Amino acid sequence: MERVSGPRRLGFVLAIALALLAGCSRGPAPQPGLQEPPPAPAVPAPATPPPPAPRPPAQLTDEERNEVLFTHWRSSRGEEVDTFAAYLVDQSLADVVPLYQLLRSASMWKECHAEPFEVPPMSEWEKVRDVLILLRDLQQRGVLPGVEVVSAYRDPRLNRCAGGAPGSSHQHFAVDIAPLSPEVGASLCRFWREEGRKWDMGVSRYPTGRIHIDRTGYRTWGASHKRGSSYCLD
Repeated sequence: MERVSGPRRLGFVLAIALALLAGCSRGPAPQPGLQEPPPAPAVPAPATPPPPAPRPPAQLTDEERNEVLFTHWRSSRGEEVDTFAAYLVDQSLADVVPLYQLLRSASMWKECHAEPFEVPPMSEWEKVRDVLILLRDLQQRGVLPGVEVVSAYRDPRLNRCAGGAPGSSHQHFAVDIAPLSPEVGASLCRFWREEGRKWDMGVSRYPTGRIHIDRTGYRTWGASHKRGSSYCLD
């Protein structure tokens, strides 16, 4: 057997070492039948949600003091209410405002431990008549095509508790109605400017949006309870 000389043996060892290094650099051969998993699909970034739709303004109506509650309340005051209702019929004013709305007291009746409805004293019924004649005219002319009365007569004690002015016309008779659309509010103000004086008409809008109407004198006011803050002067 031929012996490998020293230089030849060294070259042979180097060749084997280089072959081993080359095999390690290539990594293991893929096994048959196995494939690389496909890359995961890109997850799209979440879309920015649209801004929430604006909430409609509160209407500030009075759904609690409805006809059902009125019927229950009326059952213990039948004669008093019937006499008042007969007066409205006699004045041809019974269909201007539903009776249960016309007799609503202050909106704070619960906090003030008062009745939800109240019949004005007979001495003030002419004031009721005068306000209803004005409301009827406003309806017939399309100035106020439809209204909801949320507060009307208040006795002096309830008026004080509800934060009414000491000389509030509600103690005689006035109406607060649910907020109006800008168009109807502008129409009402135009009527007040043009014809309010001959009606002795007072009109105001509270910060809540509710509208006050009375016939205690030609005037207007707003949030500051002074003329300069009236929305009818904008």
